[in-house]
Amino acid sequence: MDYRRALKTEKSKFQKELEKMVSKRIIIIILIGCLFFSVAIIVINSVSQEVNSERHLEVISTNFLDVYQSTANFLKDKDNIQSFLYCIKNEKSPKEINYLVSKYNVEAKVDINLILINQENQVVMTNFSAEDMNLHRIEFNRIAAKNARENGTGIYTTVYFFKADAPEYLMMLPLYDQETYCGTVAAYLKNTDWNNCLSQGQYDTIITNERSDIIYCSNNSLIGKNAANKYIGKDGSKYVTLNGNRYFRRSKDQENENICIYSFIYSPENSAYMLIGVITILGLGAVWTIMFFHMLGVMSKKTSESVELLVKEIRIIRKKDTNHEIILRTGDEFEEIAEQINKMVKSINELNHKNVELIQINGQMEMQNLQERMNPHFIYNTLDNIKYLIVSDPIKAENMIERFTHILRYSINNTKKRVLLQEDMVYIEDYLFIQKIRFGNRFDYTIEIDKVCEQFFIPKLLLQPLLENSIKYGFQKKTDIHIKIGGYMQKEYLYLMVEDDGAGQPKATVEMLKSITNREKMETKHNGLQNINRRISLEYGKESGMTIESQENEFFRVVLKLWMGDNGV
Repeated sequence: MDYRRALKTEKSKFQKELEKMVSKRIIIIILIGCLFFSVAIIVINSVSQEVNSERHLEVISTNFLDVYQSTANFLKDKDNIQSFLYCIKNEKSPKEINYLVSKYNVEAKVDINLILINQENQVVMTNFSAEDMNLHRIEFNRIAAKNARENGTGIYTTVYFFKADAPEYLMMLPLYDQETYCGTVAAYLKNTDWNNCLSQGQYDTIITNERSDIIYCSNNSLIGKNAANKYIGKDGSKYVTLNGNRYFRRSKDQENENICIYSFIYSPENSAYMLIGVITILGLGAVWTIMFFHMLGVMSKKTSESVELLVKEIRIIRKKDTNHEIILRTGDEFEEIAEQINKMVKSINELNHKNVELIQINGQMEMQNLQERMNPHFIYNTLDNIKYLIVSDPIKAENMIERFTHILRYSINNTKKRVLLQEDMVYIEDYLFIQKIRFGNRFDYTIEIDKVCEQFFIPKLLLQPLLENSIKYGFQKKTDIHIKIGGYMQKEYLYLMVEDDGAGQPKATVEMLKSITNREKMETKHNGLQNINRRISLEYGKESGMTIESQENEFFRVVLKLWMGDNGV
């Protein structure tokens, strides 16, 4: 009862850590939510403005080009040009030109007013009213006609300003009769008609020519009072503030028509929306946190009690009774954990009785792994020898292939792990025969094995790595070597020897080799000798192992000692 009461009055370490961890994660989740909300508003708003401005510019550009091309076609029409020339020469009445203009304006998106002047800059025809045809317009038209003539034979464009908020786009064409300048025709596009053509809902537009003269402006508040007829907006800024209003601005150049179109989308600061969103997230997070901590307190208290009871039971198993069975009736996952622990303890107790068998099996597995590591080594060296022998003496190919086939079949047959020494020596003789063909008179060998030794079982391919080492290192400092293979019995031990009269090894190297071969940890260097020694020690025991003897520039000898107490015929 005291134990239960203590749990109720003081939070356990587990409960405190759980609440601390959950608190951190709730705070992180709320902060991430605020960040995502802010980023989402900025990204969505930016992408939306980019898409809308692109569409807006495309619509304005298309409509403007339609008006421009339609007016240009009217001015360049051959029949119309002839009518203009006839009128200048007093061969046709101005009323006929008025009819052409009226007919065009019926279908045009933007109506035009025409002024036709002769080569002396005298007005021959116009459909402007007397009030609109003032001296200012006449003088402007005269200067524009001069510029149009200097510009060439194409369409010349400019902007006429009489009223600050009513610019008129002017398209002018010089008239020639057989390369003789006769006059100029000028089409003034009505400013009031542009709104019907270019107005696009809540988006505003400014169109300027190459001199930044305003051709059209949908909202005059976008233009400063000191530059009513000009707008220079190529400062690279996407967001601009005009008369206290913030706009998202994009532009598009129409080089062929020498104009620039600006799109303005009203874009107020998002700080207020973001602040409202963040406050909402924080408020919801606070409510969520209060509710969660209430539920967490109940759950963590129950969980903490279960953990403490489970830990107490486990301590009994660890310190007192290894056969103790945990009894936990908490009705949660910890009850299931207790049952699994009981099963695990039972399994451990059963496994303790099998340790001796497992040690024996591990020794056998280690020995098997060592043998598997040698097979690829033997095959590699054999194939290397065969490669050179086939190239050097093809006449002996048939005999060589027969020997090699026997070697290959013998080496890759893993059904036998231990073979008679007599059987293994047949393979050795085939191997040495191939080496003899390879090196010729530079290589020789003798085999002196007592007959009694041939009926004992040895690990398969036991001597082959020793022969490879003798050939590999024997030829490093000498041009010819002799290998001697010996075998004899002494008491219960079988001794097998491989000796060569090659370069030998210095005393320090021999001592290092002895040290390496006696280690249990496998080395990456000289692991061939270490593999053989470890293999013999694991399988034969009883002081079985390897002896290395050498004298520099004289010989190198390896003697294997195998206990044959249970390995006879």
